[in-house]
Amino acid sequence: MTLRVSLVAAARSSSRLAERFDDDRPLDQAGWHEVQLVAHTLVPLGAAELRYCSPTPRSRATGEALGFAPMAQP
Repeated sequence: MTLRVSLVAAARSSSRLAERFDDDRPLDQAGWHEVQLVAHTLVPLGAAELRYCSPTPRSRATGEALGFAPMAQP
């Protein structure tokens, strides 16, 4: 039996630039652009049976933008 685990980091947000790391920060325009640039590479990962993400807004937004429909887990 083969098990494959792939991890995708959430795209950036503006507060990352200010070195603040609160959990409620959304993706900024550059973050959305990053998702669009790598989507062609990451979209095939959406075929996985289980797709989880952090409950943070930018993690959910990254997963949704890639079409993963991830389940948010604390």
